[in-house]
Amino acid sequence: MRSTIFVLMTVFASGAFAESPAETPEEAASSAESQAHRVSPFDHLGHNMLWSAFGWPLAFHVAGGGATYFLSTNDYDLRVARFAGRHDGLGFQLGFGSGMLMGTLFPFLVPGYLYFVSDDSEFNDTGAVAIQATAVAFLYNNILKAITGRAHPDVEKNSSERSRDFKWGFWRRGVFYGWPSGHSMTNAGLAMGIASYNRENPWVVAGCSVYAGFVATSMVLGAQGEAHWLSDAVAGTLMGASIGWYIGNTFYQEKRGVQSAVTILPVFSEDYQGVMLQMGL
Repeated sequence: MRSTIFVLMTVFASGAFAESPAETPEEAASSAESQAHRVSPFDHLGHNMLWSAFGWPLAFHVAGGGATYFLSTNDYDLRVARFAGRHDGLGFQLGFGSGMLMGTLFPFLVPGYLYFVSDDSEFNDTGAVAIQATAVAFLYNNILKAITGRAHPDVEKNSSERSRDFKWGFWRRGVFYGWPSGHSMTNAGLAMGIASYNRENPWVVAGCSVYAGFVATSMVLGAQGEAHWLSDAVAGTLMGASIGWYIGNTFYQEKRGVQSAVTILPVFSEDYQGVMLQMGL
């Protein structure tokens, strides 16, 4: 358990030089705690980066790959893309266009507000979790996109072959398009990181789940379906949600006073670069 040191100060009133009643230790501790960020986005970073990729979330990463194979080889990707291409009415533009915009802005605005702007210490802690979950999901997504190089849907060129067009290697199609959906993966990481850390509140969990699903759907049906294939969004949501839940759970267990048995921390100094294993009792 991490200990917290509070500095207690005696406050004197000016004017008649009368001494005001000193704060009790409990009041001073509460005041100091409310002004400090008890959780940092860098806490458990090395451990969470490793195990959100190779721990139990790996099953969801593999499931995302399997879903992509199934949906693309059976032409579900193509059918959904053609459906979206035929629907470009005002309702689609407003509904799913807003989802795409939210998916672009919220990974910055939501963690930024919670951690840097809000005066609520619980919001600050949630913001720290959200920052880490979003950043890790974003990093892994860009690595996958750089390696897979999947062609994006094109309303004029969609075909079975195009839906299965991957260019394996490195940076063959950059990271703007590709597999999985970055918006879906990053926003699922953001949403499930918040939900996992605040799981006592069912409204938070439900709202975060609906939000992640809405962004993923918007990336498939918005912009005439030219942003991502269905399987891009499905895989991104599975991967991002598992990363976010794992990271949120690490901080949640710490909040409850349960220390991880093994924590992996990166170490960088003039004499040594590597990782350190911290064993909890």
